[in-house]
Amino acid sequence: VRPPPPPPPPPPPPPPPPQEGRRNVLLYAGGAVAAVAGIAALIRGTGGKTIQGVDSQERATIDALRDEAGFRRSYDGHVQLMSRNGDPVELRLDAKVPGTVLLRDKDGYVYYITINNLQQIDLTDDYVVLALFGDGAWEDNMQRLTARDDNGNLVDVALDQDAFRDLISVLE
Repeated sequence: VRPPPPPPPPPPPPPPPPQEGRRNVLLYAGGAVAAVAGIAALIRGTGGKTIQGVDSQERATIDALRDEAGFRRSYDGHVQLMSRNGDPVELRLDAKVPGTVLLRDKDGYVYYITINNLQQIDLTDDYVVLALFGDGAWEDNMQRLTARDDNGNLVDVALDQDAFRDLISVLE
């Protein structure tokens, strides 16, 4: 006679509830930022003129939410992340390397970050910028872009603002 089979193991305990940290609150607020960003895009599309229902106080609210999240967006759409020491770092996409963003610090030096699990990044969406860069870890992950000069020496790449905005890819 065989003994009866053992009873099945008990189910695993439920996961703990999420903690409401500053980052979670900011991510939640990111939805509001994204909604308000639509208004900002509308303002940008009208050349910055006041339109019905949107005033300077609402623009100030948008900018305050972005400052809280650690970035700024100029009314022409360019994004600047704020470094830990308060310096602006301009952000843009690399057009040829998927998941790569280019950064330019206040001294003109160019950096890059490759986000391996993303192929496309929409920097026009405040929520995306907040989700990817809101925790400040980007400063630890950025790598300075280097190139060879005419003598074959490795040098750090520095560009003025216009040249940086015209840069298509680090592959060029």
